[in-house]
Amino acid sequence: MFKKILMGFIDQPLFTSLFVADFALLLFHRPPFLFSLVMVGALVAMSMYMGQKLELFRK
Repeated sequence: MFKKILMGFIDQPLFTSLFVADFALLLFHRPPFLFSLVMVGALVAMSMYMGQKLELFRK
């Protein structure tokens, strides 16, 4: 499962860089409240997109 996630991120470098940058900004900086809400929404949307794209638990 970890290998499938890693390959999914390697196949989409722009998406991966946006995801990592968004996560790092939220983790290490204190953006304004409304901007942080937008960033958390984007992080959730990216996570849901990757979940659908990878289909980790499909049998």
